[in-house]
Amino acid sequence: MDGQFCPFGATVLARMRWAMTWARVGVAILVTALLAPACTITGASATVAAGRPGPPRALTVDGDRAPVGVDPDDVEFAWHVSVRRAGAGQGAYRILVSTRPDRTPPDRSVVWDSGVVASAQQAFVGYRGPRLAADQAYWWSVATADASGRFGAFAPAQRFVTGLRDGDWRAQWLRPGPPGPVPEEYTYVRHDARLSASPIVRAVLYVAAAHHDDVHINGVHADTGNAFAYPDELYYQATDVTALVRAGRVNSIGVLHHWYGAGQGRPAAIPGLLVELSVLHRDGRRELITSDGTWKQHAAEWLPAPPRNDEGDFVERVDGRLSPLGWDRPGFDDRSWAATPVLGPAGTPPFTHLVASRTRIGEQAVPPVSVRALPDGSVVADFGAVIAARPAVTFRAGRSGRVVGLHVGFLLDADGHVSTTRGTQGTDLHDEYIERAGRQTFEPLTYLGFRYLEVTRPGEPIRASDLTAFARHTVLPDDGATFTSSDPFLDRVFALTERSAAFSAQEQFVDTPTREKGQFLADAFNESQATMGAFGEQDLSWQALRDFARSQARYWPDGRVNAVYPNGDGARDIPDYTELYPEWVWQYYLATGDRATLAALYPVVARIDDYLARSVDPHTGLVTRLPGGSGDYEFGIVDWPPAMRYGYDVATAARTTVNVLAVNAYARTAQMAEVLGRGLDAGPATTRARALTAAINARLTRPDGVYVDGLEADGTGSAHASQQANALALAFGIVPPSRTGSVGAYVAGLGIALGPMNGLSLLRALHVAGRDADVVRVLDDRTDPGWGHILASGGTFTWESWTPIDLEGDSMSHGWGSSALVAFQEALLGVTRVAAGADGGPAVAVQQPNDGLASARGTVPTIAGPLSIAWTRTHGRTTLHLVVPPNLRVSLRTGESPSHVRRLGAGTFTIELISH
Repeated sequence: MDGQFCPFGATVLARMRWAMTWARVGVAILVTALLAPACTITGASATVAAGRPGPPRALTVDGDRAPVGVDPDDVEFAWHVSVRRAGAGQGAYRILVSTRPDRTPPDRSVVWDSGVVASAQQAFVGYRGPRLAADQAYWWSVATADASGRFGAFAPAQRFVTGLRDGDWRAQWLRPGPPGPVPEEYTYVRHDARLSASPIVRAVLYVAAAHHDDVHINGVHADTGNAFAYPDELYYQATDVTALVRAGRVNSIGVLHHWYGAGQGRPAAIPGLLVELSVLHRDGRRELITSDGTWKQHAAEWLPAPPRNDEGDFVERVDGRLSPLGWDRPGFDDRSWAATPVLGPAGTPPFTHLVASRTRIGEQAVPPVSVRALPDGSVVADFGAVIAARPAVTFRAGRSGRVVGLHVGFLLDADGHVSTTRGTQGTDLHDEYIERAGRQTFEPLTYLGFRYLEVTRPGEPIRASDLTAFARHTVLPDDGATFTSSDPFLDRVFALTERSAAFSAQEQFVDTPTREKGQFLADAFNESQATMGAFGEQDLSWQALRDFARSQARYWPDGRVNAVYPNGDGARDIPDYTELYPEWVWQYYLATGDRATLAALYPVVARIDDYLARSVDPHTGLVTRLPGGSGDYEFGIVDWPPAMRYGYDVATAARTTVNVLAVNAYARTAQMAEVLGRGLDAGPATTRARALTAAINARLTRPDGVYVDGLEADGTGSAHASQQANALALAFGIVPPSRTGSVGAYVAGLGIALGPMNGLSLLRALHVAGRDADVVRVLDDRTDPGWGHILASGGTFTWESWTPIDLEGDSMSHGWGSSALVAFQEALLGVTRVAAGADGGPAVAVQQPNDGLASARGTVPTIAGPLSIAWTRTHGRTTLHLVVPPNLRVSLRTGESPSHVRRLGAGTFTIELISH
């Protein structure tokens, strides 16, 4: 009966051994792969005998399948283990990398043979062979052995194409646009070149731009990229365009370039564009088409426009009559166009270094769910939910010179128009288009968050098929999380968090797709946990963590990290955002097992620890007036917006939330040190954590054990005991076991008295206190502020505040509330990621939810594959159905006695538990 109850279509095969140990708290059931005596193989083509592992599947490089433009100095492999008999554990692996597919030693095309590596690690396995060439196709394969050392077949070889190092570029940096300073520019840049007649084997387009490029080849859209990083660490994007180029003919490369100065998420720079098209022919010839002084430019049809807000974005005003139709096709007459100025080769300041991007934006055309014509002739489209998107409108009978307005938004006024006064986040959400004669489509270049689109008095009938929203976010893995339960409304809350997480993942994690598109650390911390939990996302989190690490080197020798990075206002920190960084690094490691990145970021985390330790008052033992921030952020933000502090005593000199986060930073540093084999570093971090924990519990609690908001400057305790102080103390393990119940009851009794920024900490606190029924209640509540109230109010995206205030510009498309998705997995499904074992294999813990739902089921992405789990509770009996992907170690802990354990298939189990 192998492979039953597998909703993904792939057979999940694993034979597990159940070892039961009784403890006072209940039963701990350990699910591990069946071990057998070890042996070795000597050849790369071992025959797959009955019972041997099957060829691995789902092969990826740097988190992507068959990627193009991989950093040749940072190649990491991953796969899913397959089995053909009971015995799912991976005992060893062997990787081959070749310049030709399906080659094995001693073939000369094999550039690296890892040999047999005894390890259960199946992700983030680094390439360790000779230096890889740039712009080169490689094929790789992997075979795995079971615990007894019996190898199966190699997986079908998969291709990856390396990108370019700084010294590999042959293109010249161009400076599009007018020579003088302008607030923003839109410029067409083009070039025609003839390719030789030999058939084309591969063509790869490499592009870097500050800030935006929209590339066309021979009249077909080829790629869109945005690089908002600092110019000395700018990302470039590589795209396979083999299907678009033509051998023996003139080929046209056209780029719509957009630059718009410094702003949220965009540091100061100058306009820049670097393009290199690499074409490999069947006869072995490689041709390069590179940006240089022969490329022509022309101002695009965008007109000067007012700012949308004070964050550096601009309204789009476009004159369709000025569009140079056919500009992106071969043979276009560009003799009147000007030469594009050349800055110099790759490495020319300010663009001194380029980084291969692991992420890219994907777009999907979304039709409206309804369209309504208003009495004044305007047309309003409803896309059903708030999305991050670019609107597009097709005019079938355009009249030259007619001006049409577009307006997007979140709410409708009573007269049916899209509101320009409510839910705008202090942002001008309109665009303007001047028509040319005939059929045409107006498609703004930049994206916004919105649900409704209004076309103001278009002067012709507009049909539903004329209206589109190009919804966009970073490309996410296909295997997403699922959650369904006995509470349908709760299922909708899960969908709310999942959708909000996806649309907050853009070129970087954004504060909001509507107004502040910068990557704020607390927002990114929450959104990253949600995307890793919802989609098994890795690459955007990897990029964001490295970005914030760079901010320490750029701005903060004392150990802080920037509050938002990259950004147009330079050094800018918020102390408790810095404190969140070690937790984020640790959560990324638990989700991915990426030891190399953990090692790279460990020094950053260690410097944060030293920054915190320097602010410990020797008399109280507490972190006091932690340096950083200004205004409302000085010494720590606590929560945001200010209304979401719910009276937190920010006058305290030693804030409880700041101290709790400092303990956690020390503790995570110690755990990282242990994982990395740096035991000597773990001791001091552990000592710091214990001392600070003792000081918190001695000085920052009331007689009943409830935590107050901190110490006042005179050394007295605050009279206020906030939910933030108590929820964080529970969530981060400060509360002694003897007080967990009383502190949990206090937190639960406050309902929701903290903001979405700290929402996951509240839910984790309730779970730690054994109050899973309160987790359900808090998520489900439709009347009091919270996630359920957002839905009940018609919201379709998490909010910046539970009670948005238009006067404050509060966001109704704010992703940090999406982190509640993690609580669905941890508390309601009972799945928590834990550190890999000594063998490097992935692991999770499963704990039975103690109350709140009659049933819940779902899938949780892991690097081993999706884990499927279902709980059903009836008449004092709980049934757990568990489908475990091969090589995933699962430890099951429950407070109830297992009366029956039944394996339905290898890796598929049904467990019945009887309540005491």
